[in-house]
Amino acid sequence: MSYSEKPYQLPPGYKVGSRRVYHSTEREPSRISGTVLTKFDHFLIAVLLSASVLVRLYKLPFPTRVVFDEVHFGGFAKDYFAGEFFLDVHPPLVKLIYYWIAVLFGWNGQFTFEEIGNLYDKDVPYVIMRLFPALCGIFTVVLTFLTLRLTNCRSFVALFGAFLVLIENSLVTQSRFILLDSPLLFFMSISIYGLMKQRVCQPFTKQWFKSLLLAGMGLGMTVSTKLTGLYTIAWVGLLTIVELWDYLGDLNVTMRQWYTHFAARFVALVCVPVTIYLSVFYLHFLSLPFNGSGSGAMSPIFKSTLLDSDFLTNEPVEVSYGSTVTIKHNNLEEYLHSHDHNYPGGSQEQQVSLYGFSPDENNEWIIETKNKAREGQLQKNFKAVLDGDTIRLFHKQTGKYLHVNDIRPPISEHDYSNEVSCSGSRELLGDINYEFKVRIMNKKPHSQNNLPMIKLRATESIFQLVHHGTKCVMMSHSDKLPNWGFEQNEVLCVDEPTIPNTLWYIEENSHPVLDNSTVHPRVHFTPFGFFSKLWEYSKAMVRINSTFKSEHVYSSRPESWPFVMRGISFYSNENENKLTDEQGSHVYLLGNMAIYWIGFFIITLGMAKLFFYYLKHLNPFVITGETLSSSVFYQFCFEFILGWLLHYFPAFYMKRQLFMHHYLPALYFSILLIAQFIEYQISKRRLTGYLLMVATAAMAGYCFWAFVPIIYGTDWTRAQCNHAKWFSSWDFDCMTYTK
Repeated sequence: MSYSEKPYQLPPGYKVGSRRVYHSTEREPSRISGTVLTKFDHFLIAVLLSASVLVRLYKLPFPTRVVFDEVHFGGFAKDYFAGEFFLDVHPPLVKLIYYWIAVLFGWNGQFTFEEIGNLYDKDVPYVIMRLFPALCGIFTVVLTFLTLRLTNCRSFVALFGAFLVLIENSLVTQSRFILLDSPLLFFMSISIYGLMKQRVCQPFTKQWFKSLLLAGMGLGMTVSTKLTGLYTIAWVGLLTIVELWDYLGDLNVTMRQWYTHFAARFVALVCVPVTIYLSVFYLHFLSLPFNGSGSGAMSPIFKSTLLDSDFLTNEPVEVSYGSTVTIKHNNLEEYLHSHDHNYPGGSQEQQVSLYGFSPDENNEWIIETKNKAREGQLQKNFKAVLDGDTIRLFHKQTGKYLHVNDIRPPISEHDYSNEVSCSGSRELLGDINYEFKVRIMNKKPHSQNNLPMIKLRATESIFQLVHHGTKCVMMSHSDKLPNWGFEQNEVLCVDEPTIPNTLWYIEENSHPVLDNSTVHPRVHFTPFGFFSKLWEYSKAMVRINSTFKSEHVYSSRPESWPFVMRGISFYSNENENKLTDEQGSHVYLLGNMAIYWIGFFIITLGMAKLFFYYLKHLNPFVITGETLSSSVFYQFCFEFILGWLLHYFPAFYMKRQLFMHHYLPALYFSILLIAQFIEYQISKRRLTGYLLMVATAAMAGYCFWAFVPIIYGTDWTRAQCNHAKWFSSWDFDCMTYTK
């Protein structure tokens, strides 16, 4: 008997070749037929669409006040309106969409979005702006149904999965306000749908190419909304690698066909997302031609590309004694700063910190000689500051000198660290504790010659400030001072510190002799193109994101998130001046306990089942028989758990603040897995599966209905509110309500 004639019981998707059993990538007819939409499916889609419109759009104009992070995203729309440069930790796609909607519907750009609870002006089209994330939520529900049908879920199971997305409390709340997460999930669901759709299409057909392009477009929009879209890209990338590996082992696929598969995926899943991402940033930079709140976090060469940066491009490059300068940290791109507030401990002298915003008069320092000079004398003549010179730094706004004390700083309380403060006055010469040696370490890339290594030159010389008295080096880092220090970065002086944290440069430079001189050269910048701007902006996004480390009352750590131990207060009018006919209103982001808990249980169970499943398949010489339903379940169980892991586990390594809404992509994958698990149970034990589905839907529906008042901000009683606090950590404010 030949090899090909041996009686193998092959699992679905395997064929017998002349020399080996191999996995075939040929689309199984029974599997494809199970994904075809029927008239009943179209009826269910219409039902879902109607229900989604009702759930997502109900009381959309309410509250008529600014809610939660509408403060930020409405404020960014205002910045776009003014064309003033800002910096956010998220890519700009959805922020641009909100701006375009506002302008299209007649906004005049005057409303400030300053505080939660501010009453919207009549000319602010906030309802239309809220309509965009609401529509994203509606279409996400429909796409969930279509995606589950593509994964061989029967119509009722796909309806069940979409129903969970429809009524999940946190998804409903997020989709009702001017926020990012509802569009993010919609774009992510487009990617998932496109990826699943191409699997049931014959390769190289028109529909197959369209599905791949749709997946790529979804990826591009996802990562252009939030950088967490990179996790979705990683998920699609890993599944694509597995898919290409299967094609490589398929004896019916020629190498030419394999290269075509690779090329099609490279274009659709790499080139298309990159093109969308770059295009979005190009529009972002084009829309912000003027200096604004984010300019201070960027380098001078970046700022020189803005239209109103004449103050930089026309300033003198040579730094003189008597120059008024702003000194910037080379690594953190923030300004050496002092203000009229003292340390609560230590020397109790005037605070010195880093501040990220410009212009601010508290960022200005005057470079003086170590010897006392008559007031104004240094401004009458030009004298260059050379490498190795000893200087004093006079804080122009408060009239005090930069100073180092042999006292431990407020945060970094190490023996080798010293406090940096401001003290003294012009009338007192001071001592060596007011003196700093300038040690030039490097020069900026746009420098035209080696002069920045010899003498201080604005925007070009990178230097250290070595304290004369203690020989320590002044530095700063990303750690923030507490509230008494306005959460600005700590500045300290350290013996033998790491060099990157000790490097400074001068950004703005002004001196009476130099300002209007035609003899002394001006600052010169080399061309700074789009990709250079994008790279610097991306580094700034990551840098700013890493600074959100302080504890927050509503933060959710990853170990507690699956159990819904924490929510977020979005809005409460308890402390606002209520209108005469305004009832108590509270919007509180809270997850649907039934969906969260069941999802986490099935994730855990699924990982255990996958472990034993793949353990059984470790022996390549044994082909285990299995049904089509089992094969489909284990495939999608692996894929959805992988998606959940990629979107959830990175949170354990993030030191920044995390809130419930940061985990919503992981929640979406868990809902897909719940539906897939129910489908598997129905295929094995029909009655048990349907009972599980009905029970899960009922519990989820109850958890939604029980908290409708804090989803929509509708009226409630204090007794009902207090009764709904199932956990002590749920701190929605029942005193909001009037009875």
